Amino acid sequence: MASIPLWLYTTAGCHLCARLEATLQALGADVTLTRVEIAFDAQLSERYATRIPVLASTSGAEYSLADGEEVLLEWLRAQGVEQRLEQGVEMTPPAEHDPATELQGLTLRNGRRFLR
Repeated sequence: MASIPLWLYTTAGCHLCARLEATLQALGADVTLTRVEIAFDAQLSERYATRIPVLASTSGAEYSLADGEEVLLEWLRAQGVEQRLEQGVEMTPPAEHDPATELQGLTLRNGRRFLR
């Protein structure tokens, strides 16, 4: 089966976003993830600022951690995503922070983003 495209609405320094990505990897979810930075788009910021991380599918269906972690497997199945693990899913803490994944021109201090 082909990889399912999903979009992850995120922002620099979002630890919950990193946690969701790590969980998708741990599940073995066969997805192609495109990260969408919301910080530089007023409409995206307004829509997602208090909901990130948000996964979106080509059908327009969205999943947010605000929906509850227990909903993730059900949502992935509804999008046609195959995964190796069926039960006992726990949100996986992210691996070590990788500064290479941060947006250029931003500094993170005390959990807040600042332009350099």
